[in-house]
Amino acid sequence: MISVLSNIQDDICNYADAISGITGTDVEIIDESLMRIAGTGKYRHMLNQNVSKNGYIYRHVLRVQETVLIKNPGENALCQHCEKHLYCSEMLDLNAPIFLNNRVIGVIGIICSTEEQRNTLLSQIDKFVTFIEQIAVMISSKVFECLERLRAQETLGAFRRLIDAMDRGVVAIDGNNRVWHANVSAARLFNREVIGCSLSIETTGDILYGDEEAWITLEDQKRHVLCKQITLSSLENESLTMVIFHDARDYMSQITTTTYESDRRARLIGHSQPMEQLRSTIAKIANSYASVLITGESGSGKEVVAFAIHQNSPRKDKPFVTINCAAIPEQLLESELFGYVRGAFSGADPKGRVGKFELANGGSLFLDEIGDMPLHLQAKLLRVLQEKAITRVGSNNVINIDVRIIAATNKNIYDMVENHQFREDLFYRLNVVPLVLPSLRERREDIASLAQYFADEFSENYQRPNRKIPAEIINLLYAYHWPGNIRELRNVIEYIYVMQGDASGMNASHLPPHLLSSMNGDIKKTSEGLQSLDKQGRSAERSIIEQALARCGTSVEGKKQAAAELGIGIATLYRKIKVYDLG
Repeated sequence: MISVLSNIQDDICNYADAISGITGTDVEIIDESLMRIAGTGKYRHMLNQNVSKNGYIYRHVLRVQETVLIKNPGENALCQHCEKHLYCSEMLDLNAPIFLNNRVIGVIGIICSTEEQRNTLLSQIDKFVTFIEQIAVMISSKVFECLERLRAQETLGAFRRLIDAMDRGVVAIDGNNRVWHANVSAARLFNREVIGCSLSIETTGDILYGDEEAWITLEDQKRHVLCKQITLSSLENESLTMVIFHDARDYMSQITTTTYESDRRARLIGHSQPMEQLRSTIAKIANSYASVLITGESGSGKEVVAFAIHQNSPRKDKPFVTINCAAIPEQLLESELFGYVRGAFSGADPKGRVGKFELANGGSLFLDEIGDMPLHLQAKLLRVLQEKAITRVGSNNVINIDVRIIAATNKNIYDMVENHQFREDLFYRLNVVPLVLPSLRERREDIASLAQYFADEFSENYQRPNRKIPAEIINLLYAYHWPGNIRELRNVIEYIYVMQGDASGMNASHLPPHLLSSMNGDIKKTSEGLQSLDKQGRSAERSIIEQALARCGTSVEGKKQAAAELGIGIATLYRKIKVYDLG
């Protein structure tokens, strides 16, 4: 197969001569199949030869797709398989890739054969790297011009097949803004025949992820895209623009930072009175567009509740994006929220980046630990909520957004407002619907359900059979005071699975020492091997048994089902019914 560089071999040879004349070195230019397209000096008479036998450095450049400097070719690890590496005459190699549509189609190689040549290049290596990379760009442009000249010929068919294979949309526009060619991806994006239609491009001026942000209008359809534009000249010297683009929204959705693999992680576990009340409240507020402020102790499940609100809302098919305001340095938080464009500030990604607000457009944005947001950012957040628009850092482009805000904090937000640590106007914007989460101490009835839920999760993670947690452990869990709430409970269950090892079952010895020591002296073993509870534990156990009987019924079958659900024997259940006078 003839490479694209072979089509302009005479021009490639002229470029090689020019490079050699300036650098005083020998030059090779090879294509992607390691065929020598051009050469100077001793390589001039070896054109159209395959160099794969000794071209290990070129093969490496084709693979890594970046400029590579080899200071000692014979000694470099890349050359160890070359049959000439022990008596290599080359003293330095500088190699730059030639790109075409983000694909490497060849390599320029500068070869130093004398110490003088080597020292000359190394003394001004940055300038020579820039020079050779610019030549590579010029060759790439020449290739484009060649392809344009060949568009009326049969070889254009292969070029079109190449474009059609790209996952990005590609259209070619003539001087009258008419599309004379488009690939399959472009037609798919607009869901119609594209060739012959009028197309206009309106750039926003922002650079994101290395591409221009723009709006493409095809007849009466308008699409938000990230694109590159390449202007060429046709045989008739008419302007021709190649536009390579992809849908901005699709790309942004691929980089949304928080996704939930299933509803499993968002389930609200437990049937205690506080949890049933919480479910009822979520059902009422989910269908609204009001902002929600979730408060509660650390580890009480605020993010799970936020996602449950999103999943039960009309926005459930749109993004759910989270940001922890306490986990991101203050100087970076603004750019994380609103995004930034190329060159916005020192140290920024030179490609630019979309912010969390933009990623969440149409969906929900969860602002965790909102109480830790700096005051100057609180003012900007308030303005965004009022105007429903953002501006990326370093840009003047105003972007309208439609985002539902769900905020959360474990701090006393009321005291913070009173002490002027949190803006009062922002507080009222966020606190349209306040939601206070109960601590685990306030919903002890749910400990068994939560513990078993986590146990099932870790059984899957550690590839072990699902097993009921023994009543011995459940009783100990009921008696503990849980300062770390649900997060601590989950950690305790994982600790059990870690310490259990290959043992067939779990027992109290697998519990964390701090949990056992905190209850030392309060818990004694009963004659049946179970451990009795302190007063708080007994009250919780009585409530759990009552609820299980209410759900399963008091018939013989109902009691059997309740005993199975509680993870205890039927005889033990009857005994506890008698002890607690549950009739």
